[in-house]
Amino acid sequence: MAKVIPINGSERQWSRQRFVLWFGQHCPTYLMVWASSLDDALDKAIDWLVDNEPGHLCDEEVTEEYQRLIDEGYQEHEAFEESIIDVTIAGDHGNHIRSDDWGIVFENPSRQELKEFLTRIA
Repeated sequence: MAKVIPINGSERQWSRQRFVLWFGQHCPTYLMVWASSLDDALDKAIDWLVDNEPGHLCDEEVTEEYQRLIDEGYQEHEAFEESIIDVTIAGDHGNHIRSDDWGIVFENPSRQELKEFLTRIA
């Protein structure tokens, strides 16, 4: 049964915005994040994924692709740029997630919108 996981509810006191983000295409994880911006929300969500659902991240694949390109003779900058195509970098440690493996469900949803959404994903 799908649900929306609030990951930093204690921050709602000083952050007026909340975002519901999805991660993973086939069996998505939905996270509710209080943050001042989408970038901040994504950073917090990625840090949560690192600790709780690291399978959504593609850090190892990016590292492997970078090393493969270096071995083929690419310069470091070129290898870096090429290895992060279609990847979003976020979180306190610059983790990687495929750009098509996450998205925004809501920005500042009402209780009614959340209730209807939860009914649809159940």
